[in-house]
Amino acid sequence: MLTRNKTLTTLVIFLMFLLGMSGCSSTQPTLEPSHDKVKVFVSLLPQAYFAEKVGGDHVQVDVLIPPGADPHTYEPTPQQMKDLAEADLYLAIGTIEFEELWMGRIRGVNPAMPVFDTSRGVELIAGDPHIWLSPTRAKVQAQNIYTALSEIDAANQEDYQQNLQSFQVEMDQLHQDIIKQFKNIKHKEFMVFHPAWKYFCVDYGLEEIAIEQDGKEPTAQEMARLIDQARQKGIRVILTSPQHSAHEAEAIASDLQGEVIKIDPLSRDYSANLRQVTQELAAILSRD
Repeated sequence: MLTRNKTLTTLVIFLMFLLGMSGCSSTQPTLEPSHDKVKVFVSLLPQAYFAEKVGGDHVQVDVLIPPGADPHTYEPTPQQMKDLAEADLYLAIGTIEFEELWMGRIRGVNPAMPVFDTSRGVELIAGDPHIWLSPTRAKVQAQNIYTALSEIDAANQEDYQQNLQSFQVEMDQLHQDIIKQFKNIKHKEFMVFHPAWKYFCVDYGLEEIAIEQDGKEPTAQEMARLIDQARQKGIRVILTSPQHSAHEAEAIASDLQGEVIKIDPLSRDYSANLRQVTQELAAILSRD
């Protein structure tokens, strides 16, 4: 009997030891057991590129504004709002009109979801939101994404750090490649319908002349002034984007006996898209 009691006592102590060990496990933040990946929402397609580069295999990224949609007018679908209720993190641009209009309702469907502003540390130019079109500023956004992911998923912080470093190298190379493309251009100005390329222009010594101003299409008088300005500067190509009407751009190009070319400021394949945009712009700006 004594031997049996002793055996039982030893078993109880051993079980208590195991329970104590499980209670001493890491106190770092972890995801819910049902989550295989961090469920991240972003507003724009280029943000998805950044988040996937930094998050790697640890994230599932969903985009609210689909390809071709105008961020100024898009409204999330009921299914998107339902999916947002189960998200772990929202990575915001911080300044776009869509977020200003919808962030209250986005927070409302998931009050526990952290919302992280990826524009932190970026100096805005006249409130312009298009910071992602500058590789140097994309590096800052990626750093902010790393910080956000590390805060809610510290167990994978080392992976996020390595991914961030790789992305920063990618952006540095992209920046240098763009500089080389614009090295021998003959003109600095180009005309575009929607003024999305201010930061890109600042980085590479260019100037965009926008047809649309403050989200409004030009009046007949403004159209005439733009045509005169284009003639004076020798501009014969008007750039448009898939998210906006090309009607005014086509009218100006017709008067100039020029052409309209589409470039996308919201492509998901960020690096490849900026390289293509650079190649097309450099060809245009190299013309006599």
